[in-house]
This record gives sequence, structure tokens and C-alpha cells, in this order.
Amino acid sequence: MRRLWREAPFLTAGLVGALLVAAFFAVRLVSGMMFWADPRHQDMTIAPWMSPRFVAMSWDVPREVVIEALQMTPDGQGPRPLERMAEERGVPVQVLIDDLETAIAAWRRAHPHE
Repeated sequence: MRRLWREAPFLTAGLVGALLVAAFFAVRLVSGMMFWADPRHQDMTIAPWMSPRFVAMSWDVPREVVIEALQMTPDGQGPRPLERMAEERGVPVQVLIDDLETAIAAWRRAHPHE
């Protein structure tokens, strides 16, 4: 390693940096896979703190199902919990939860083996 550093310090630093970045993303990938593989995180009861993406991942439905159920439009505000979305719309959060549950049930009936 010392020889590499002496002969090409910039390339060696770049290699070490690239390995660190790859390790970071590998850890994120594995931890995400472990989280979603845990049965406790599958089909979780929909709660106000959840984001639309979390609901889609937990219930294993395409994100389009959730987007359509919540009538979401790209607004550039980034991910928000259902609770905040309900506040912005001036409706009770339970309305959004009911819409999601209805859409998920309909999607699952239409796609029983997915």
C-alpha cells in the first residue's frame, strides 16, 4: 500500500474514496433489504406518520397506486407524511388512509399473484 501511495498518491486516494462510497451504498442496500424483508414491516397498519413511499413499500404495491389514491401532483416539496398532506388539503387524515386502503385492496384483487 505504501508503494502505491508513493507512486500514485492521487490515484490511490481516488481508489480509497471510491471503495468507501461503494461500501456506504452496499451497507444502505443490505440494511434496506433486511428492513423490508422483516414480516413486521409488511402490510403495516397505515398511520399518519407514514409517507406515501413507505405505504407503497410496506404494502408491496406500485407507487402509482398510492399516487393515484392520494391524487398527488408533483409539487417539488419532497416526501411528506400523510398527516401533513391531510393538513394541507384541509381533510382528516383518516380520509387519506381510507382512500389508500380502498386502492390497495382493489389493486390486490386485480393482481392476486403479484
